[in-house]
Amino acid sequence: MAALGDRIAGAPPRGGLSRWLTAERLAPVVAGLAFLLLWQVYVEARLPDFVATPLGIVQAFPSTLAKARFWSDVAATLGAILEGVFIGSVAGILIGVVMGRVRELNWFLSAYIRALYALPLVALVPIVIIWVGYEPAARMIIVIISAFLPVAVTTADGTRAIAKEYLDVGKMFGARTHHVWFGIALPAALPYIVAGIEMGFARGITNAIAVEVLASINGMGMSVFTQSAELNENASLVYVVCLAVFAVGVRALMIRARRTVAPWYGG
Repeated sequence: MAALGDRIAGAPPRGGLSRWLTAERLAPVVAGLAFLLLWQVYVEARLPDFVATPLGIVQAFPSTLAKARFWSDVAATLGAILEGVFIGSVAGILIGVVMGRVRELNWFLSAYIRALYALPLVALVPIVIIWVGYEPAARMIIVIISAFLPVAVTTADGTRAIAKEYLDVGKMFGARTHHVWFGIALPAALPYIVAGIEMGFARGITNAIAVEVLASINGMGMSVFTQSAELNENASLVYVVCLAVFAVGVRALMIRARRTVAPWYGG
């Protein structure tokens, strides 16, 4: 009936491209283009030639991506982030479930884990470097900790936030401790766990780049620093753009994962 009314009124039928070109989707595009235009004009008018511009970054993409060093940096940094977040998330889920379901253990661990969670992990980089040296292992350790802390905290909170009715039903059917932990508590905490992993990725990316710069470890962060030091700002920001694309892609995957594993959560 709505489509028939549109035809009678002479309005174009809704659907196709016009269905997706909503104000909500167009607004960030317009804001982004305006920012890029302002950036380009201001740099050309007021700043030296070596300062990066949007057009300069686009022109630097082919030459930067053609270098083998770029891809080795991408493999080193993103590989360490993926591996570290996986290890930290698995450990965080296990510790978080135990903290959420064993009150006494939560008494011992919660204060320390939450204190470290609130601490900027960059402060731990010098200590980790002293322990393991200026090696990729320092980056891996920091990324693991970056993922472990938010996942442990969110998992513990999620497993404690179970509706009492779920536990009553489990007791009614004779559920044992491991059934309650991994059959009731863990599935109920899935939205919290996914949120923790998402935060782990965000913190892991930031801290991995910081470790590379502070410890002079080969990777995307170190290349950003060296390219900037050589006044090759456009190539430097190619790395930054690639990191941003990776971060946005991870966030999109986490949103899709939350909708898949917990479709009842958040509508």
